[in-house]
Amino acid sequence: MNYHLLPWRDRKGKVRSVSGQGMGRHGIQRYGINLGMIRKVCFRFLIATLVVLFSFTHIYSDTGAVISDNTVIIQFDGPLKNAAREVIELYPRVKKELEGILGWEIDFKPSILLIKENSKFQEVVENPHIIAFADPHRNLIAIDYSRMNVSPFTLEVTVKHELCHLLLGKHIPDDRLPRWLNEGFCQWVTGGIGEFMVDDRQPNLRKASLSGQLIPLWLLSGRFPSQRDQMALAYEESRSVVEYMIAEHGQSGVVNIMNNMKHGDTVDEAIKKVLFVSIGELERQWILYLRERVTWAGYLAANIYLIILFAAALLTICGFLRIVMRRRLRAAQVEEDNEDDEVTGG
Repeated sequence: MNYHLLPWRDRKGKVRSVSGQGMGRHGIQRYGINLGMIRKVCFRFLIATLVVLFSFTHIYSDTGAVISDNTVIIQFDGPLKNAAREVIELYPRVKKELEGILGWEIDFKPSILLIKENSKFQEVVENPHIIAFADPHRNLIAIDYSRMNVSPFTLEVTVKHELCHLLLGKHIPDDRLPRWLNEGFCQWVTGGIGEFMVDDRQPNLRKASLSGQLIPLWLLSGRFPSQRDQMALAYEESRSVVEYMIAEHGQSGVVNIMNNMKHGDTVDEAIKKVLFVSIGELERQWILYLRERVTWAGYLAANIYLIILFAAALLTICGFLRIVMRRRLRAAQVEEDNEDDEVTGG
């Protein structure tokens, strides 16, 4: 079989090439080349790329209006013209705040996509609890505008959070930046608000800490859990770890970790250099920090209204059952008295 490998340049700049003629399977293995594996990887990458491109192309084709300036492009559904202008106005302020926190220049021009209908947004994210997302590889932020009027989300907070993801993604590769640190930092930047929509239920972090059911950080390095409560817990944990690091080591500690990772350190190397602990020890200290502040007494106090409502409902049910039992006893007693009267009269 004939195999032709791509030419390359040696250290002197001379073009070199290798012909695989007569090499056969063993010759290919000698050079460390697995053509079958290469074909599979390339095919899978092509399919994944086409799926993503098709999804975004579909959205872009339905979202035709555009306004822009020298720093940002806003693409939006027609009725969202005022919202697009609002983003244009707030973007310089958000950009300046982020650059001030990290000391990194935002030297790229992002595209911010405002989508009017939730159904269209869900065609891409397929998660009803996500209200926005960022794609650093495309300099893209997509926002479900139908959720922007739901507290605590606003256009400014959402743009700032997602722009933070773009900025981190531009300087730190995905394989070096764990998801928990990415999400935790960007939530801290926006005052604890992310892109995950939670309801008014008691946060999961307190309960998980008390019951020993926290998700290990190594499981939050890549994708977050898909189950709703576990995903909510993942976001809470991410924010909590970053807040703990800032409480114990200051904002500069976390910023220095990010700077070290920007210059090539892994997350464990960066944390050891700045905080002088391993990532495992950091996690252990964070858990102890949580447990010192989260007690059963505090948990009960935080849920006092639910406890009172539950107790009131329980008392109401007990009272109702007591009334029913009394009525049945009286009915049985009346029936027994009637039977005695009949016997006596007979």
